[in-house]
Amino acid sequence: MKKTGANLAQFPSAMRRAAFGVLLLFVAGAAFAQDWPTRPIRIVHGFTSGGPVDILARLIAADFSERLGQPAIVEGKPGAGGTVGAAYVAKAEPDGYTLLLLASGHSAAPGLHKSLPYSATDDFTMISMLASSPFAIVTSPGSRFEDLQALVRVARAEPGKIDFGTGGVGTGMHLVAVLMQARAGIQMNHIPYKGGNAINLALFTGEIPVVFTSVAGIAPFIESGRMRMLAVTSNERYAALPSVPTVAETVLPGFDVRAWYSLAGPGKMPATIVTRLNAAVHAALGRRDIADKLLAQGAQPWLTSPREAQEWLASEVARWTKVIRDEKIQSVN
Repeated sequence: MKKTGANLAQFPSAMRRAAFGVLLLFVAGAAFAQDWPTRPIRIVHGFTSGGPVDILARLIAADFSERLGQPAIVEGKPGAGGTVGAAYVAKAEPDGYTLLLLASGHSAAPGLHKSLPYSATDDFTMISMLASSPFAIVTSPGSRFEDLQALVRVARAEPGKIDFGTGGVGTGMHLVAVLMQARAGIQMNHIPYKGGNAINLALFTGEIPVVFTSVAGIAPFIESGRMRMLAVTSNERYAALPSVPTVAETVLPGFDVRAWYSLAGPGKMPATIVTRLNAAVHAALGRRDIADKLLAQGAQPWLTSPREAQEWLASEVARWTKVIRDEKIQSVN
């Protein structure tokens, strides 16, 4: 018996035209991804210039400009804790020419905001994690808290009576303090300030006895004796201050909270472009000069695959949404 098989000629002409159109789109898309980049790339972030996010974006952009053969331009769109910049990139074409440098506050935004004009997970294609930085728990040199164990012990004996400062409600500094208190079964009194400089001054003047802050920029104060660090919040000791213990090794085994930074694009970016960008990130952060500049800012390179970065983002959004709701942290809009 003679076998018969379907071929394109057997289909109606309209169906043949549709199939041919799909094929052309596929070929054009593959060619586009192969030729990328042919024009400047924008790296957008949602913060002001001069901060850690902006500095990291500029380090990456300078290397990309050389490595990819097209200018990479940093563009800050500050506002609403980084959500203005994120919303802009979420709506951009997924063509690899508009990227987003994400900070860890992105994962808290769904819990802190009553509504967002984007999905914090589904509307972004993760390219790679870039760097991470522990938070620090700091006190003054003359404080009665000799170590973190002493702080926790006194907080249990005097619930709600120990003031601690952070850079504001809903910041990473605040959320790590909330999570640590919940895990340790203690209650302290939160005093929010407007940024890191304000909480440093409050500690220096004795206005508050304890600060939860970023390690970026405080090393000089530790070295000069104006601050004393009780612990870092990452599961490993911070390379620049190896004598400082972790929360995990002192009071809460397994505790691991870090500020983090990653590179992403709009959702549904072509896999070929994502792969090329991931390789470019790894090459850039493999440079000793860039790694040293990151360390000076309190951060360490953290390189992943796109899938690992996507999984990390999903887990962080789930974690902080739960913490914010469980601890009834007030939304910001």
